[in-house]
Amino acid sequence: MSTYTENALEDYTNKTRELLLARKFQDALTMSKQAVREHPRQAQFYVFLAECLEQTGQGQYAWPVYERAWMLDPQAAWLPAVRARVEKKMAKKLPDWLNDLLSVTKVSIAAAVIAKNEERTIAACLDALKPAVDQIVVIDTGSMDKTVEIAKKHGAEVYPFTWNDDFSAARNEALKHIKADWVLWVDADEIFDAEDVHVPRIAGGLYQELDPPSVLRIIQVNMIDGKPEPNYDMSRFFPTRFGLRWWGRIHEQIGPPSGGLFSELYARPVVRIRVNHDGYDPTIMQAKGKLERNISLLKKSVEDDPNDIGSLGFLGREYYLTQQYEEAVRVLYRAEAIAMTNPKYGRLPEVRAYLVEALMRLNRHQEAIVASERAIQADPNFPTAWFGLGKARLGYGLSLIRDAFQDFANSRDRAPMYRGIVSYDSQIATWKALASLADVAKVQGDWVRARQLYLQALEQSPGNPAILGQIQFIDAQAAAIVAQSQAQPVGNPGTNH
Repeated sequence: MSTYTENALEDYTNKTRELLLARKFQDALTMSKQAVREHPRQAQFYVFLAECLEQTGQGQYAWPVYERAWMLDPQAAWLPAVRARVEKKMAKKLPDWLNDLLSVTKVSIAAAVIAKNEERTIAACLDALKPAVDQIVVIDTGSMDKTVEIAKKHGAEVYPFTWNDDFSAARNEALKHIKADWVLWVDADEIFDAEDVHVPRIAGGLYQELDPPSVLRIIQVNMIDGKPEPNYDMSRFFPTRFGLRWWGRIHEQIGPPSGGLFSELYARPVVRIRVNHDGYDPTIMQAKGKLERNISLLKKSVEDDPNDIGSLGFLGREYYLTQQYEEAVRVLYRAEAIAMTNPKYGRLPEVRAYLVEALMRLNRHQEAIVASERAIQADPNFPTAWFGLGKARLGYGLSLIRDAFQDFANSRDRAPMYRGIVSYDSQIATWKALASLADVAKVQGDWVRARQLYLQALEQSPGNPAILGQIQFIDAQAAAIVAQSQAQPVGNPGTNH
């Protein structure tokens, strides 16, 4: 984005916000219309416009405008409250000026699916896609079940492809058969979210005229142990007129038609196109042997090109996920070093995040702290980097606490045997070591053990105010916890919480 564009966006944002705060809603409405017209891919301007509609007695028209903002900012924190307030009040017909403002370039959409032995999910996958696209292409890489038969029955064009350990090759084969303006890539075990059926055509229309193109990220909602975990890092939707293609044997990435994956840098905004996915559930991953397959293909990629930063980063991640932590650290350090010389590689924060996790698994907490600090220095807004630093520091602190416990125990055990020239504090052998062991147990959260040790120390030093204070503190906290739990029960059989 150019400096001029950034300044224009900031100017519109500041002026509209000032008008809203001054309650000059009609002026803010005029400015919001102009901002949306000039910058139709900026979610904030739709939010301003919808707010102005509500404030000028036109709240029945606000939801489609808020919804456009939600399409362009799927992580919007304001959504639940706004939706509950305005969605049900939506008018059946919008005014002409608003229809015109929300209109986009008309584009055609194709969906492309790579499949092999996917009879479990392929029908549901294709049926969910049909209302959202104009063409569905399935590349079958050697199914031995009913995948091909089911795909044809459900309206897909099916083309065979001889598998050659290269997902990009299979995807690029699909591109040969795409006839639409945009192509949306969906895996055979992903189910397109019905609420987003209209979004691909709108998103494609909004981004159609851009040159160079944008590669749009969609949202993969993974079911992990029965809980939805959205992944916003899925570059899956792009225009076909630029000849973009896929690179990499596995965990393939979209890049230019020639020159390699990181020879061009495309904007990759996220849009609200959600696909529901259960393929990363641990039981399914294990049944399909996905991680072992991934490691095998990634190792081949690295053998082909030892400096293949994309494959190295993913290989380190897969080693971590298969609990091969030493290998993960080795590969991720290498990936980090190469990535630092390639500014167009965008996954360095993820590389460092997995490096930190692997180092902590190996109890190399000080290294993990240093790696986290590098990540924060490079991108201070990346939440995972800060969280990783906190975990690394906590892990290091806990290791020091465990060491401290052993140190205090050693001081107590060695005291009776000490016969050196230099005198030592005789109270170590009586109550000080016991009280210090109790302090460590309290910090570790083992209050029962801490209280027992404090009582033993008190026997050696009757009436000691410091020890008595610690026992009274534990008793008071325990009483408060009991009282709170009785006043606010955690759960109740037969009710929902």
